Amino acid sequence: MFNQKSSSGVHFNQSVSNCGDCELCTRIVDNRRVRIQSNEIAAIETIIDAHIRVEKGQTVYENGQTFQNLYTVHSGMFKSVYITQQGDERIVDVFIPGQIMGFDGIHSGKYKTTVKAISSGSYCVIPFYPLQELAMKHRDIQNRLMKMMSAKIFQFEITHSEYTAKQKLVDFIGHVSDLYYSRGFSAKQFPFQISQRDLANFLGLAEETLSRAFSKLKKQDIMILNNQQITILDMPKFKQIIE
Repeated sequence: MFNQKSSSGVHFNQSVSNCGDCELCTRIVDNRRVRIQSNEIAAIETIIDAHIRVEKGQTVYENGQTFQNLYTVHSGMFKSVYITQQGDERIVDVFIPGQIMGFDGIHSGKYKTTVKAISSGSYCVIPFYPLQELAMKHRDIQNRLMKMMSAKIFQFEITHSEYTAKQKLVDFIGHVSDLYYSRGFSAKQFPFQISQRDLANFLGLAEETLSRAFSKLKKQDIMILNNQQITILDMPKFKQIIE
C-alpha cells in the first residue's frame, strides 16, 4: 500500500485490504454483523479505486460534479449539504463509518449536493458502473444496495416528519447507535463528532430547541453528550420515546 495525491490534493492509498469493514461488504442479521460470502467481498475489493484520508472541512464531491463513484465511510463523520436560494447551507444527510455516500448522483448523472468531512477521517472510492456489473452477478450485493437506498428515503421522511424535537433527536441517535452496533461496537457509547449547530440544521430544528432536547434527556438520566461522545444511560427508556 502506498500514498499518492489525487487531483483535488487529497492524499490516498491506492490499495485497500480492509474492504470487509465497509457497510457494502457486510449484511445485518438479527442486528449483528455477519460476513457475506468471501467471493463477493473479493469481487468488491477488486473494484475499489482508492482509500482516501481527509481532514475536517475537506470535500469528497461537489454539487454539479459528474457522477462516477459511490463512497463508503471508513472513519470519521461527513455531511451532505446544498446551498439554498437565500445562500444558506442546508444539511440533508450525515454519514458515519459503514455508510454509503453519493446516491444523490445516480438519477441525473450529477451530484445534487456537496459532501464535506465533519471531522478528520477516511473513505473508500467505489466506481459505480463496475459495481452495477457486480450487483447483477451477486444478488446479495444488489439487495444490500436497494436496502441502503430505501433506508435513506425513510430517514429523510422521519427528519421532515411531525416528530417532536426530542423524538427527532432520539430517532437519529438511535440510527447511529444501530450502525455502530452492526459493526461490532457498543450500542450505548460511541463517538459523535457533529456539532450541535450542524445537527440542528440537519434535523430542521433551532439550535436552542436541540440544546433543550439534549438537556431533557440528560436530566431524565436517559442519554448524555460529553466530549463528542454519546452515552445512552437507559436504553429501554430511550427506545420508548419513539415507540
